[in-house]
This record gives sequence, C-alpha cells and structure tokens, in this order.
Amino acid sequence: MNDVPTNKQPMYGVRFAILTTYDGSAFSGWQRQKNAISVQQTLEDCWQKQTGEKIRLTGGSRTDAGVSARGHVSSFRSKMPIPVNNIPLFWNAKLPDSIAVRKAVHVEDDFNPRYDALGKEYRYRILNRRIRPVIFRHLVAHVPSELDLNAMREALPYFAGTHSFLSLMDQGSPTNRPVRTIQHLELVDKDRLITLIVRGDGFLYHMVRILAGTLVLIGQGKMSPDQVPALLETEDRTLAGPTMPPQGLTLERIYFAKTLFGGDCWPYEDERRKDMSSNE
Repeated sequence: MNDVPTNKQPMYGVRFAILTTYDGSAFSGWQRQKNAISVQQTLEDCWQKQTGEKIRLTGGSRTDAGVSARGHVSSFRSKMPIPVNNIPLFWNAKLPDSIAVRKAVHVEDDFNPRYDALGKEYRYRILNRRIRPVIFRHLVAHVPSELDLNAMREALPYFAGTHSFLSLMDQGSPTNRPVRTIQHLELVDKDRLITLIVRGDGFLYHMVRILAGTLVLIGQGKMSPDQVPALLETEDRTLAGPTMPPQGLTLERIYFAKTLFGGDCWPYEDERRKDMSSNE
C-alpha cells in the first residue's frame, strides 16, 4: 500500500492512512468535541497550521477520555506534495509530546479505517500492589487488595467466543449488534502488574473496562468463574463488575483484511474479508 493507487481517481487529493500513538490523559477522547481538546482536533489543527490545508480525519476507533493508544489508525485526503515517508516527521515537529504519528501510507480513496476494520486488540493494565502508582499512574488502574489470578484465568474461557455482551455494555452508546466474538483472551502477570489482553471483532461501549472489572470481582472472591455463563445469558449489566477507570486501557492495534502498517492483517477466518475481496 505504499504506492499511490491508480485504479480510482480521488475526489480531492490523495488519501493517506496514519498510525498514531497518544497519551489519553492529555485528551478528552479521540473524536473532535466543542469544548474539550481531542486527539482528532490536535492532529487536524496542527496540519492546518503547518500547511494551510484543512483536513478531516476519519478514525478507526473513538477512544474515550483518558484512554491511550499505541496503534490508532485514521485516514485523510491531502493535496500537499509531502513524500509519504516524511509525513510522520513533518507532523511530529509541531505536535505536543502527548501524541506522535508513527507511520503513514497511501491507501485507496474509499478506505475507511472504521468500517474496514475487522478486529481490534486492547490491553487493560492493573497494578495489584498496596502502594498506588505514581510515575505510571496514567497507564494503569490501581487495585490494592490482592487478586486471585488463578480464579481470574479460570473465568477467561467463559468470555471467549461468540456471545451477546450486553451485560458488559454501559448505557450511552446504543448498538444494533450486541453479539461479538472474542478470539483471544490472556492474563499476563509481571510482578503484580496484571495485563489483560483482549482481541475481538468488535467491542461494545466500555466492554473491555467492564470485562476487566468483572475479572477483578472474581479475583476478589466476590463472584465465581462459573457464574460467567449465566451473567452473559441474562444480558443484565447490573450483575457484572464495575467499569474500570479509563487510564488502564490502551488500544494496541486495529486489524484489516490486508497488511497496512505491519502485523495488522486479521489472522482469523472472517466472512467480511471475503465480502471486501469481492468488492475490489
């Protein structure tokens, strides 16, 4: 995808996709807002100040306030004659320290990182120590009471697979597709820094944060792992754990039908990939 597409003529300039990383504690979410600083606004305003060109970014994920990202993908059209390999350096020269453009590539003009995404990977980090974090406080949630990791790991297979996840969705963002598939779930413990790794074809509003909260509840002995199937079946949000703080959550990667930036080709069988291929 590093070559300019030739099979379709763009309506305005050339479309690029960019891979960004940002510290969510500095922003009120990814999407542009009227009365708060967002990642989208910061990127768009920085580009316009340097080039005089007004762009509109289309984001692959609308992360909430306080949520960070290592691999957010967005796209935009531009007429600027800047070599694609120089776009990250050009942007980063004026961006604040809380955000950086890692890579840029040419993409087809109809590329949409939101609707073309086949899956995402999130990580939720919990510091399970008595003393609260200081230096890394914007990247972890703090749970001082000791958690039973064996019980938490025992619950993971119940969440994996295809289910209605309405029990793990907060009010505030309606959905017509409550059934999602979690392909991979893993808990990694390094000196009581517990990382929940979740990879799935899509996530409901606050789903990963509620999943982490439910696992914390299980780790505290307030819920047993074998209660999870009934929890999912009831579709009752009040039976699940709390919505964990946003700072523990990081968007690691967005996956597509084909490799875009490296390591982001969706590794699972998916009917949507066949549909995309047939439309090319």
